[in-house]
Formats: sequence, structure tokens, C-alpha cells
Amino acid sequence: MSQQTLSPSKIPNNSDILLSAKTKYKNGDYQGAITEYTQAIQLNPGDALAFCCRGVAYYRLGYAANAMSDYNHSIKLDPNLSMAYYRRGFLHYISKDYLSAIDDYNKSIALQPDFALAYSNRSYAYRDLYGEQEAAIDLRFAAKLFKEQGNLKKYQSTMKSINKISGGDSWGSGML
Repeated sequence: MSQQTLSPSKIPNNSDILLSAKTKYKNGDYQGAITEYTQAIQLNPGDALAFCCRGVAYYRLGYAANAMSDYNHSIKLDPNLSMAYYRRGFLHYISKDYLSAIDDYNKSIALQPDFALAYSNRSYAYRDLYGEQEAAIDLRFAAKLFKEQGNLKKYQSTMKSINKISGGDSWGSGML
């Protein structure tokens, strides 16, 4: 039996693996994405974004502890990766650790002041801790950013939440 070797042009590089992982994730193949992100991490163990992305795939499969571990490792590798704080903040929020969620959203916003989703999600933690009026400040700013960034769908959704607060209606969860 002969061993087949790959020519240098057929050996996948890290960029190809990451692109394939992203495609698998977008197509709902979260396990396939995890496998490929893991391959990319093995080739480049210092890739904070690969850990963060794998964490999202773990979360989608219901493995919150694995996701948290990846987000923590991502932040350790790159303490300036806003997305990792944002994602970890979401995990804190769903576990009802609102103060930790707010802390992570604050770090995410400090690193990326135009991160509309971080303001929007922080508003939910504020709502659950302090009430809807406190949350409205972040919602208004998130709406402004969504509009400026051309994300009209999120702008309209956020405006509906603001209008519900203004009208006295309760607003449901719209976190991402």
C-alpha cells in the first residue's frame, strides 16, 4: 500500500480552513465548524479569533461551558478582541450573571465604541437589574448606531423596543 502525499498546493492553509469553518457555521453545520476551527487552532494556537468563533459554534450546540472556555482563552490571547468580550457577556447574561455581563459589554464597547449590538445587549442586562428606563439609554444609542451603519432591520427592531418602553408596554428579549 503506497502512502499518498499531498503536494504543497493541496495542503490546506489556515485561511482556507477558517473560511471552510465559517461556511460550515453559516450552513448550520456547527460540529463541522468546531472540527475545522480546532484544526485551525492546532495550526495556529495563538489565533484568538478562531477560539472565539469556535466558542460560538459550541454555544449553538448547547455546550456553554466549552464556549465560555474558548471565550476566556480568546481574551487571554488577545485582550483587545471586542467580540470575545461581547460573546462572553452574552453567556453571562443567559446565566443571569448580569453584573458580569455588563462588565464584559463595557469592555467590548470600550474597545469598539461603535459596536451597536454590545449597547443593545447591555440594555437587556440593565433592564433586568435596574428597570426599563435605565435600559432605554443604551437602546437609543444602539438605534442611532444601527441607523448610521445602515442596519435598518436592527434599527427598526430597536425603535420598536424603545417605543414599547415609552408607551409603558414591556419588551421581550431581542438579544443576539
